[in-house]
Amino acid sequence: MLAKYTLLFAAMQAGLAAAIGNSVVSNRCDHDVYVFSVSKNQAAPSVKIPARSQWKQAYNACDGCATSLKISNTDAIVAGAHTQLEYTVAGGQLWYDISLVDCAKGQDGSSCPGWNKGLAINTTESACGKTQCQGSTFCTASAYFVDTPLLKLGTAEPVFTCPGAGLGMDLVYTLCSDEAPIKRSIAGRLSVNAM
Repeated sequence: MLAKYTLLFAAMQAGLAAAIGNSVVSNRCDHDVYVFSVSKNQAAPSVKIPARSQWKQAYNACDGCATSLKISNTDAIVAGAHTQLEYTVAGGQLWYDISLVDCAKGQDGSSCPGWNKGLAINTTESACGKTQCQGSTFCTASAYFVDTPLLKLGTAEPVFTCPGAGLGMDLVYTLCSDEAPIKRSIAGRLSVNAM
């Protein structure tokens, strides 16, 4: 009988694991970047994302826990020189944004990795839509330039969600989104666009 319950529990765990999507960083830039995944009581060491490649990590599905993917051009977080790709799970929903608060100076985000050639958020759930900050633009509808845009700029908070989509979709943050999509091969022959 215990074996039966153990098998059922293992199957339920596998089903839950399959239902959790990933945060993906797509680096379309022509140079390497580094990602630091920081969550409540948890910080991972830097991971190099080579030019024109992707990195992914399963969501931190802790309800109410915010996760920041800090993107740097070096293998260290340098004050004033990192872009933050953020998400929070709340009530089984993803809320996500791009923050340039730590690197933008007024309307200039040139110290923020990826900004000069565009930043974007897309999901694998087609009903969710996407947002994009064209390269070198003051895009307050797509990214945080200040911590409280409603008070300081008179613009809405650039936070996005996809009602009803849950956590099964992947959330794709693209650096240098104005550049051509990354090509990946299937079975070593066919080349298709990755996000």
